[in-house]
Amino acid sequence: MPYNYLPIVLGLALARISTALPAEDAGSLNPLSQRALTPDDTCGDIFNGNNNSYICDPAGGRCCSAYGYCGNTKDYCGTGCQPAFGTCSGSEFVFLDSNKCGFENDDNSCLSGLCCSAAGYCGNTTDYCTIGCQTGYGVCTTNMSDGDGAGTCGPAFGNAECPDGQCCSYTGYCGRTEVYCNDPYCQYEYGICDSNTTPAGPSTLTDPRPLLGSVTYTHDIIDCVEKNVVALSFDDGPWNFTNELLDTLASFGFHATFFITGNNLGKGPIDTTPPYPTIIQRMIADGHQVASHTWSHYSLQNLSSAMRYDQMGKNERALANIIGKYPTYMRPPYSQCDAPSGCQADMLALGYHRIYFDLNTQDYLNPLPTQIQKSKDLVAATLSQSAKLPNVDFLSIQHDVIEQSVTNLTSYYLGLIKAKGWKGVPVGECLHDPPANWYRVPQSGNQMVSVVNSPPITVSSSMSTNTFVGYSNSN
Repeated sequence: MPYNYLPIVLGLALARISTALPAEDAGSLNPLSQRALTPDDTCGDIFNGNNNSYICDPAGGRCCSAYGYCGNTKDYCGTGCQPAFGTCSGSEFVFLDSNKCGFENDDNSCLSGLCCSAAGYCGNTTDYCTIGCQTGYGVCTTNMSDGDGAGTCGPAFGNAECPDGQCCSYTGYCGRTEVYCNDPYCQYEYGICDSNTTPAGPSTLTDPRPLLGSVTYTHDIIDCVEKNVVALSFDDGPWNFTNELLDTLASFGFHATFFITGNNLGKGPIDTTPPYPTIIQRMIADGHQVASHTWSHYSLQNLSSAMRYDQMGKNERALANIIGKYPTYMRPPYSQCDAPSGCQADMLALGYHRIYFDLNTQDYLNPLPTQIQKSKDLVAATLSQSAKLPNVDFLSIQHDVIEQSVTNLTSYYLGLIKAKGWKGVPVGECLHDPPANWYRVPQSGNQMVSVVNSPPITVSSSMSTNTFVGYSNSN
C-alpha cells in the first residue's frame, strides 16, 4: 500500500530551510538568474543534483526537492525544498495532485471509480479499496456495516475515545475489525490498535547494548562506503509480493536489506501469522540483511520515549522468535527521527544505526501500472548520471508492499545496475560492516560471532555535522 512519506528528509540539516523565491528575473541579485535551467529534471548540487547547479523552472512553479529533483507537489516543495534552485512552499502557487485524496490532501476526491486509500492516494486495487479506504473521497469495497463504526472518536470528533475493546480508525470511527485496528492508521490515543499485541517471549529491552563495529551510531547514514554498488533496501514488508521479490533478487545474484515492520496494515504479527515467518527465514537463508522498521510504522519522533522503546522492543522480540536474533540497523518510518524529540538518543541507547538513503525511487508516489514508468525513468536517469563521476554509489529505497515496485520496477532497476557492472548489496555490506555486527543475540546483546575489529577510518562529512557517510570512531 502506498504511504504518505512527504516528510521524507526530516532529520537532515537542509530540512531546516524552507522559503519562497520570486519567479526568475534578469537581476544580478537573483541567484536563479546565474544558473542553467535543468535539462533533465535534476537540480541543485547535492544528491542527484551532482554539483550541476541546475535550477527548476520557477516561472512554472517548479521546486527543487531535497534529493535534487524538480516537481510541483508537496514532496518537492515542502520539507527539504532547496530555495536556491527553484520555488518552495509558501509561494503564490497552489499545487494539486490528482492522485492524492482525503482530508489530509485538501479534501480532494478521487476520479470516478477510484478508491481513496488510508494514506491518501487514489487507486483501484485492494490496497486502496479495502483496509482504511476513506469512504468520503471515492468508492470503497470494504464492508463497513458489520455492526462496527457506530461510534466516533479522535480529534475530528472532539477527542472522543472508543469503548473498551474497540479501535479508533484513521477517519474517526470505532470498531473491532482490521478496517479500524490496522496500524499505522489506527489512532492509538483513542482506543486499542493492532500494535497492542505483544510477541511471546522475554523482553529484549533489558539486554545489554554494546555498540558493535565502527559504523556510526550517532549520525544519520545516507550513503555507502563501498563504491560502484547500489545498497538495495525495501521497507514495510513482508507482504504478499515479498516472495516474488526474493525470486527476482536471486535471479540477479543480488542481495538487499529488508526493513521489517512487525504488525502493520492488518497483516497480523510477523512471528505468528503465515507466511511471514517463513518469508523472513528465507531472507536470511538467501543472504539478505534483516533490519527494523518498527513494530507498527508510527512516526517515532511523535511518540513518547516509552512508546519508542515499545515499538523497537516488540519488533526485536518478534524477529528473535523467527530468526534467533534481532538487528542493529533500523530505518525510521517516514524518515522521522530527530534530536529535539529524543528519538536519536533513544536509538543510540538501543544500539541502532539510523539508515536513510540518497536514491529515492519514489515508488510510493507511482503505485499504479500507468505511473510506475516515472520511477523507472528516475532510476535510469540517476544511474546514467553517475557515469559522469568516478567511484559512485547509491543507497536506495523501495517498498515491497507496492505491487508495481516489485513486479515491474525491480527487475528493470536491477538490470540497469548489472549492465553497469555494479552489484546490488545489503546496507551493511555497502558500509563495510561485517555481517556479525548486523544482529544481536537475545539476552546477551552481543554480536552473533566475534570478529576482528576494523582499523580506524576517517569520517567524511556530508551536508552537515548531523549527517555522515561511512564510519565514525566516536560511537
